[in-house]
Amino acid sequence: MSQVMHSVTSLVHYIKSSLDQDMRLRSLKIKGEISNLTKHRSGHWYFSLKDTRAKISCVMFASNAARCTIDVKEGMQVIVSGSVSMYEAGGSLQLYVTAIQNDGLGDLFLQLEAIKKKLAAEGLFAPERKKPLLLYPMSIGLVTAKSGAALQDMIATIARRWPIANVSLYPAQVQGIQASQSIITMLKEADAMGHDVILLARGGGAIEDLWCFNDEALARVIADMQTVLVSGVGHESDTTLVDYVSDARAATPTAAAELITPDIYEVKQQLAQIQTKLLHKIENQLILQRQHLEHIKASRYLQDPLSYIDQERLKLAMHIKAFGYMQQNLAVTRKQLSKLQNDLAVYSQKMTVSSSQHLKEQKRAMSLQMEKLYADAQANIIKNSALLDAYSPLKILSRGYQIVYQKDQVIKSIHDLDLQKMIRIRMQDGFATASVLEKEEIGWKKN
Repeated sequence: MSQVMHSVTSLVHYIKSSLDQDMRLRSLKIKGEISNLTKHRSGHWYFSLKDTRAKISCVMFASNAARCTIDVKEGMQVIVSGSVSMYEAGGSLQLYVTAIQNDGLGDLFLQLEAIKKKLAAEGLFAPERKKPLLLYPMSIGLVTAKSGAALQDMIATIARRWPIANVSLYPAQVQGIQASQSIITMLKEADAMGHDVILLARGGGAIEDLWCFNDEALARVIADMQTVLVSGVGHESDTTLVDYVSDARAATPTAAAELITPDIYEVKQQLAQIQTKLLHKIENQLILQRQHLEHIKASRYLQDPLSYIDQERLKLAMHIKAFGYMQQNLAVTRKQLSKLQNDLAVYSQKMTVSSSQHLKEQKRAMSLQMEKLYADAQANIIKNSALLDAYSPLKILSRGYQIVYQKDQVIKSIHDLDLQKMIRIRMQDGFATASVLEKEEIGWKKN
């Protein structure tokens, strides 16, 4: 039987038809990394979508590229929507992309960065708000999954390092949609129990598995806790939001258990050293107190207590005697004060009588003096009045003399008069106004 021969065109066309008819390849969402990106001037985009093991050629036509809402760049992690088909002219398998979006985890990272900035601005990451770890925690709460290597490692570490601590487990979901709320519930329950420290832990895994520890509500609950909280989530390279807001962070659950617990053997050594120092101090104190006791025992008052009593009796007798002297002196002083009081009363009475008589004499003398001064003042007034009357210009006017004024100036000489000018004449009982018509000089001169 001869084998049917096919052309290249028919083979490629068959493959394309088979791909186009496969409904599973018609509407796909593929996650991968953009590489070999070319944005053609025609508007079409050509690139490869790859992961760690494979890659596929992709084309996004201009109509779809124009509707893309993200800035597609080389190396970007994306999720593309499209269908698989064959490009017949090139004989190559291609993914025909209709839409591109950021990888969902990438979006979550962007959201996480925004939450970090907001919480940091509110001060939830500030070092000063973090509570210090206790040196010797006696009550430890573990918030983690009830099964798994992380829990066993933490319990084994605590039992080895600090077996005297009381450990309480608060089982919570640490992966999945409900994990964040489960952790919040257990943290609140543990915080209400008054533990010395709470350890929130989970073993390593993919970043998607640890994403519940990036919940904002969980971070705020941790910030409001009264109990010291230490986080130990994932591996050393994993860092979640709870690591920033917790009071202390360890790289792994085992490291977190070591961080919160002292080594009991080291503590025993420290206690032994402290015990040795205390015993040495106690011995020194005993020696000093014995020496002090011996010094007290050597005191003569303990050797002969009655001598101390006799000495005090002697002091008391001396005080009684001195008190008797003081009483006698007080009685004498009282007598002296009484005599001085009587003398003062008599002297005061004499002084009162003498002062009263002296005041009367002074008053009488002052009255006589005032009368004399008044008479002298009256006589002086009469005398001065007579002199004023004798020398008064008005007195002269009464004898027929006048005072002549011209321009409000007193005229003393005929030469002071201006002809044809008005003058005022002051007489005894008034003024007269006249005009100077003629002046006549008297022919005599002063000697």
